[in-house]
Amino acid sequence: MAYIGLVKPTIAKLDESMEKPVYTDGFTCGKAVSLDLNPQYAEGSLYADDEKAEYDKEFKYADVTLNTSTMPIRAHNVMFGHTVENVGENGTSIKVRTTDSPNYVGFGIYVKEKVNNVKKFVAMWIYKVKFTEGQESFKTKGDNIEYQTPSIAGQAIGIADNLWKEIQIFSEEKDARDWIDEMAGIKKKPEQGGGDAGTGGGEETGSGKEESPGTDESGGAEIEKGENGGTGENESSGSVKDESSGQGDGNV
Repeated sequence: MAYIGLVKPTIAKLDESMEKPVYTDGFTCGKAVSLDLNPQYAEGSLYADDEKAEYDKEFKYADVTLNTSTMPIRAHNVMFGHTVENVGENGTSIKVRTTDSPNYVGFGIYVKEKVNNVKKFVAMWIYKVKFTEGQESFKTKGDNIEYQTPSIAGQAIGIADNLWKEIQIFSEEKDARDWIDEMAGIKKKPEQGGGDAGTGGGEETGSGKEESPGTDESGGAEIEKGENGGTGENESSGSVKDESSGQGDGNV
C-alpha cells in the first residue's frame, strides 16, 4: 500500500454520559500538515525450562501528534477548555487560565491510498483523545519566507467497549468526508433499520429521511418537509463550515 496525502482533520467534543458516545461542537481543525500515531503497549514474558513459554502484549494508549496549517479559535474552547469571548464587533478574546482542563474529544482524518493503480480513501476516527498545547515558536521575518505551524499532542484511550479507533475505506472521496462529518455530529447519520442513530449522529427526524444539514450565516433554523407535505422547523446543531473552504471560524 502507498499512502498519498492527509486531509480534513476534524475534532468534536466527546460526551460519554449516554449509552453510546455522542459528539458535539464538531469542526474542521485547519488543514492537515502531518499526523503521528504511536500506540503504546504493556508486554510481559514468562520463561520456563530455560525458554520463553508465554508472551502477551496489550494496548495501553496511543500517542497522537497533529500538525495543522492553523488552529481555529473554537479549538481553544472545545479542545483545551479556555474561555473564548467576543470583543467589540470584530475582536476575540482567549483567556488561558492555570485551572483550564482539556476536554476529551473525538478526532477524524483521512488519507488517500493507491494499490495496484486503484485509488481508495482511508478514513479513521479516534474515539477518545485528550490534546494539550505544545511549544510555541515564533520568528521574525527574514530574507526568506518561513511558515510556523501549530502542533498539538495528546493521548488516545479506549471508550467503554475498549474501542479506540475505527477505519473505513471508501472508493469515493466524498464518502470519506461525509463519514467523518457524521462521526463528528456535523452531519446526521443515515437511519439504520428505523432504530436510533449510531455513534455521534444524534437522532433522526420522524420522517426517517436524511436531510443534509445546512445553516444560514447566522446558524439559524432550517425548514424540513415531511412526508405529509407539511413543514416543521428542525434546529440545526453542530454544523460548521470546513476550514479548508476559507470560511467559518477565525484562526489564531
